[in-house]
Amino acid sequence: MDSNIDINKLNSFLDQATQAISCDSDCQQQKTEQELKDKYLFAKANLTLAEPEFQLAKRNYYTYVSGENGYNEMREKELSKITDTVVQRYKEIYLSEIEKIKSQLDTYTSLMVNYKNVLDLHHKYKRENKILFKQLKHDTNDILTNERKTYYENQGNDNLNNYYFYIFWIIYIIVVLLFIFFSLTRPSQTSWNAKMASILFFIILPFISTWVLGKLLSLLYYLFRFVPKPPTK
Repeated sequence: MDSNIDINKLNSFLDQATQAISCDSDCQQQKTEQELKDKYLFAKANLTLAEPEFQLAKRNYYTYVSGENGYNEMREKELSKITDTVVQRYKEIYLSEIEKIKSQLDTYTSLMVNYKNVLDLHHKYKRENKILFKQLKHDTNDILTNERKTYYENQGNDNLNNYYFYIFWIIYIIVVLLFIFFSLTRPSQTSWNAKMASILFFIILPFISTWVLGKLLSLLYYLFRFVPKPPTK
């Protein structure tokens, strides 16, 4: 009989060894996963079956010790405690949600105030830009008007200066011609050379008057440098 037992153990050992050899690492992982799942489902089933048994045993005990009323009082206390816990939990959730809503309302109020301020600033800048645009347009029109006015005034002055220039030239030519005529036709004690020099001077005077005037002003400016300045106070 001992030999039979040894043979059975040997066969069982051989079977396990054969399974171990034929099952690779993936197979072993799946096998271990299945074993753990079976244990979890078994424990879950026991827990589901144990809860009614626990409640029944508790009822029988309290009913036997304190009667049906005693069990009901105990059960009422348990339910009241559970109810208080649930109420407290919902109260905490309610207060937490209220705080979140208040925080969101404060954030919304701040955003609304900021939005109104930005909108007011936008309208302010928009009004100021319109005013500045009108002012710029008005100033530009004034500048253009002044430039046109200055242009026409300068043009008028230039035309008037041209008129004066030609009038003065005509008067000067007439005066010089009269001077030459009277110098040559009227008897005079002035010598002929002096008359010719005077005539020549009046002829070339318009062409050198500007140069002569510049030299004269330069000389006056040079002489003015030697004039003593009044003492400073």
